Amino acid sequence: MTGAALSPEEQLIDDIASFTHDPLGYALYAFPWGEDGTELAHATGPRQWQADAFREIGEHLQNPATRHQPLMIARASGHGIGKSAFISMLINWGMSTCEDCKVVVTANTDNQLRTKTWPEIIKWSNLAINKDWFTCTATAMYSNDPGHDKRWRADAIPWSEHNTEAFAGLHNERKRIIVVFDEASNIADLVWEVAEGALTDEDTEIIWVAFGNPTRNTGRFRECFRKYKHRWKCAQIDSRTVEGTNKQQLQKWVDDYGRGQLLCEGPRARDLPGRLRTAVYTNRAYR
Repeated sequence: MTGAALSPEEQLIDDIASFTHDPLGYALYAFPWGEDGTELAHATGPRQWQADAFREIGEHLQNPATRHQPLMIARASGHGIGKSAFISMLINWGMSTCEDCKVVVTANTDNQLRTKTWPEIIKWSNLAINKDWFTCTATAMYSNDPGHDKRWRADAIPWSEHNTEAFAGLHNERKRIIVVFDEASNIADLVWEVAEGALTDEDTEIIWVAFGNPTRNTGRFRECFRKYKHRWKCAQIDSRTVEGTNKQQLQKWVDDYGRGQLLCEGPRARDLPGRLRTAVYTNRAYR
């Protein structure tokens, strides 16, 4: 005698649980890639660099030797490559596959956080097959599971180097923590230092991602690629190589403003090594 068939919701829970350590699998499963009438009708899945980063996270978590060691990922890139989309898919995976997951998201400015980063997170949450599991507000995403709304959540938190308390005390022992720095090159060093306190929990899955344009030659984001490159999983992404970017416009900027160590951010570009104003640049940008 076989057991009763699972209800659609039970099957959904089982399916998503199978992606606990597989963010790429979750992204492919949870979002309506190629479905007519959706925002993803034109796409077949995450972009190549996004898929590569998801695989990197998956391999880290699937290995018992590394699972409970902090994974710190830094990506320096030009504009338009889909950093906010990656962040949004990552957060949806993290929240969906780990009960009482905690996420903190910040950006270079409060305006960037409120008007760009967080709205993208809400958009992708609404696209997810399990969107009914969470409530999204202008500053938070939290579980609809009774009694879990205070501890199973993602929060958009503006930073201030004069008041770093919001980043202190981020602990979630034996569960999961995700820290997101968007447009990270302009986040103050003191905020980075305080955020490091979240890396100390034992037996905890900890993922810290820092994404941004390499616009400064000093600061902690820069040092992810230099002084601390042995701690961070770093990569630099040329916008011209990424699916979905306007290759013709990017090439026009290259033609107009040169192709030295940095390539361009339109008319503001200057070929000054280490003074990076990038929408597009070669992999020599951060050395």
